[in-house]
Amino acid sequence: MSPGGFVAMHRFLAPRGALMHGTVTLGPRESHHAAVVLRLREGDVVELLDGHGAVASARLSRVGRDGVEAVVSSLDQREPPRVAVGLVAALIKGKAWDWTLQKCTEAGVSCIVPVLARRSVVRIDPEEAARRRGEWERTVEEAAKQCGVAWLPEVTPPVSLESWLRPVAADEAGWIAALDGDRRSLLGAAREVGPGVRRAWVAVGPEGDWDADEVARFRHAGFRGVTLGGNVMRAETAALAAVVLARAALDAG
Repeated sequence: MSPGGFVAMHRFLAPRGALMHGTVTLGPRESHHAAVVLRLREGDVVELLDGHGAVASARLSRVGRDGVEAVVSSLDQREPPRVAVGLVAALIKGKAWDWTLQKCTEAGVSCIVPVLARRSVVRIDPEEAARRRGEWERTVEEAAKQCGVAWLPEVTPPVSLESWLRPVAADEAGWIAALDGDRRSLLGAAREVGPGVRRAWVAVGPEGDWDADEVARFRHAGFRGVTLGGNVMRAETAALAAVVLARAALDAG
């Protein structure tokens, strides 16, 4: 129970488009969580998200170990942000990476690209990458449900910087947070984004920062150097700060 006696409503992820049909059948994982873990009952009111802007209040009409169904009572279609924020983040170790996924989802990131930077401690083969990506997507889903995030961010497979990086498009902005070189405030740079920009990328390096060649590659592609403040941050803190600063400035614009 939260302060003041308010009981938070349980949230579940519904299949995309399912909320438009009136009656929704939850997937196996969500059904198990509702019926077995939370022990909800028929008649309980829940909130349903489809990860693509649709948010519904619904009442459970069937609860069983073989599945859970709910009847939608109200539906709200929320608009995506005018400018999507994509995070290009060097892959970091274990719990710190999971924390990055969770907190950046809460902060409103639209896309997370895990990059295998030259100074990244983490190394991952293709088979493990597929498994880990599934885990990362579940982490993002849980964070979205916890905070009621209407638009689920995409988590791409981990890639090398060379295979991902391309010139910044005309309808994009690109910034790289690095400790060296000419930099300006990310907050100030984001406030100057023009009306034609639809996506802003912000790149944050690993524990040892990007190396000089990686910084040069970003700059050649059109990314501008930015600072996140006067202090040196841990990689996961820097990723969250970058998303928060970019999102706040773009939303205010």
